[in-house]
Amino acid sequence: MAKVRHSLAWITLRENLRGILTILVVGACALAIGIPIARQSSPIVNVERLTGTVVNVLNAPASPEVAIGSGFRYLYGIRLDENDRLVFVYDDTASPRAIGSKVSIERQHRRNDTETYSLLRK
Repeated sequence: MAKVRHSLAWITLRENLRGILTILVVGACALAIGIPIARQSSPIVNVERLTGTVVNVLNAPASPEVAIGSGFRYLYGIRLDENDRLVFVYDDTASPRAIGSKVSIERQHRRNDTETYSLLRK
């Protein structure tokens, strides 16, 4: 009778541990996905217009499956004129900007102290 009780307790413990581990893994995945989304969805509190020089251009589709038929998306490395800092900006124009060209960008300062950049159209 004691062996049956111990084996039943072991099976119950093993099943509960599997559930607890599953909850921990799912929770960690939800945090890993949710934190970047929360950082991007923070309200914009300040907007500045800056100029810079394009130093590199990469073809960066959001997803290889999505890129078919939807055009290209470019990732620009832009060196800011004000402090020589390198920032990266996505843009989905019909043709890329040339390396060495001057561009206008917008710096968006968010409430959670992050900054995002967007390329302004001429």
